[in-house]
Amino acid sequence: MTTPTAAQLAPTETVAKPPRRVTAVATLVALVIVVVMALGLAAWFRGEANQLTGSAAASNDALVDADANAQVSAQVREAVQRIYSYDYARLDDNERAASAVITGPYVQSFHQDFARVRDLAPAQQAVVVATVPALAVKALDGDRAIVLVFLDQQAHQGDQAKPLVASGRLSVTAQLVDGRWKIADAEPF
Repeated sequence: MTTPTAAQLAPTETVAKPPRRVTAVATLVALVIVVVMALGLAAWFRGEANQLTGSAAASNDALVDADANAQVSAQVREAVQRIYSYDYARLDDNERAASAVITGPYVQSFHQDFARVRDLAPAQQAVVVATVPALAVKALDGDRAIVLVFLDQQAHQGDQAKPLVASGRLSVTAQLVDGRWKIADAEPF
């Protein structure tokens, strides 16, 4: 075994330190990159936030105001049941009760439809009872609401023991008038 001699050992090299200027430039470049990335992320997050706050869901009170939603639901349910129920022996009362819960252009449409009921119901001795088993407030914006309504009707005619049963779906536009939600339009869907 041989041991190296002093001539065989490599001289130790000194590691050169980079000049301060290079370190300062590298630090500055890194800081600029971090700032640009932070600004880019801030802009992206702001765009995402604007997209959420500007969406239809964010402006739909039906999704965020439980009290208003409950009020619309209860009043529209009661109004729809009034409008679509009648008794041949009390048609004047039925029309008056329905007229109290309708508004706008639907008033004329309702009275045209009810004129047909006046023609047919007495001869058939028809009694129709409407119920709303389910409804959902689709949109609520200030004094206007769109409500999807499931409607069941049972029609009793004269001396028939078994009632006729019908079901339907309505898209109801409700309007807040003097503190009450009234039906401004109703369309089957």
